[in-house]
Amino acid sequence: MVEYDTFSTWLSSYNSPIVTNISLFIDLFTYPILFLFLLYLVFVKNDKKRALAMAAAYLILLLLIPSLKFVFSEVRPCSAPWKIQCPSDYSLPSGHAAAVAVLLAAYLTSPTFPFALFVYVIVSLSRIYLGVHVFKDVLAGTVLAFASFLLMNKILSSKIGDYYIKARSRDMVKKKW
Repeated sequence: MVEYDTFSTWLSSYNSPIVTNISLFIDLFTYPILFLFLLYLVFVKNDKKRALAMAAAYLILLLLIPSLKFVFSEVRPCSAPWKIQCPSDYSLPSGHAAAVAVLLAAYLTSPTFPFALFVYVIVSLSRIYLGVHVFKDVLAGTVLAFASFLLMNKILSSKIGDYYIKARSRDMVKKKW
């Protein structure tokens, strides 16, 4: 039997019907809720820049995570089969943790950060609680998400910033004529 870190072993061995139901809900609805949140950012909050950087980071993760799971071929712990059927893919990195870590990275300097941190912690712990990931899987997903978001935010900020400056310059020239 493979040995896992003490925290992951302890958390996955804990059993509470309420926590299990909440964790199963999170397992099923993390991605649809994040998609709805992106739509909210675009259409309600008009925060297109942040939504675009998040969506681009999600696209990178969509390609990167399955590839890394295959490369590392880390077997899932499946230490709590009475809670959830073990997924058939590999464990490292955690896609759910990565998805909410993008949200965390996007709101790192925002007053909304405590809420994003709360969501990140709840989703990440639910993955370990259900026994489908261990701490290092969650950590790896988090690092990938932060790197993806920060890279895309930097690229898009420079491109969008350049476009905005050029558009403003054209508007100023038109006003002079």
